[in-house]
Amino acid sequence: MSNSEQLEYWNGEAGERWARDDDVMARLLQPVAELILEQADLGGCQDAIDVGCGGGSQSALLAQHLGAGSSVTGVDISGPLLGVARGRAAVAPAGSGRLEFLQADASDYGFVAGSFDLVFSRFGVMFFDDPIAAFSNISSALRPGAKLAFACWQSLQQNAWLWEPLQAALTLLPPPPAAAPDAPGPFSLADPQRIEQVLTAAGFADVSASSHRIDLCFDGATTLRDNARDLVQVGPINSLLEGQDEALREQVLDRVAEVLEPYYSDQALHLPGAIWLVQARLSD
Repeated sequence: MSNSEQLEYWNGEAGERWARDDDVMARLLQPVAELILEQADLGGCQDAIDVGCGGGSQSALLAQHLGAGSSVTGVDISGPLLGVARGRAAVAPAGSGRLEFLQADASDYGFVAGSFDLVFSRFGVMFFDDPIAAFSNISSALRPGAKLAFACWQSLQQNAWLWEPLQAALTLLPPPPAAAPDAPGPFSLADPQRIEQVLTAAGFADVSASSHRIDLCFDGATTLRDNARDLVQVGPINSLLEGQDEALREQVLDRVAEVLEPYYSDQALHLPGAIWLVQARLSD
């Protein structure tokens, strides 16, 4: 989707749905935020921007990690999700940094120069129409030597939690239209060479992308089928089901649940994923 399409999507019915389900997504993706905080070099950082902050669960974790006297500004285009984020800020634990949230498109927002010493993101930087221009704009808000740390998905094929259900669904559904590998979307930064090219062109140096395997736990429901339904709603299958009749939808869900059964235990799906942890610093 283009930036304008993203804006419409995240502020419409879809954005409201993601806001309602944000607690589920926060639990699902908390291991990713924790990995960034554990593995990335955040020493000396006090003023952070969280790009694509969504419901702000990782912003709150970052504010706790940086501690009292720090500040975290979450930026997102979705009004519904920012409503959830501001609710989290109101109950932040003692000792956390200050939490603020801004509804804006980080790719072209007019940030005050020198506002931040850290760019942080958990899956919020893969959707830019022009990623070089977007990261260049973000870099304009940074102080010399500022750090960058974000997580992005590796390829779809490396993420069994999406790939295996999709292959099962495609035995019953027509395939999606082919998309360019660098088109805006969850896998636009799956190639670490492209990550380095984009960030270097945007003024960053010492770019690294380390590979990490993660366990994603879908536990919002009490049965395999209902957990499979939750997974379908957040993955690429959901768009393929638009306009399909209810009988076919149920057949697809049955097929997906069958494929996911080996990953189901203790009323939860435990599914493998693969991400890049990207780090860099703003060139002096």
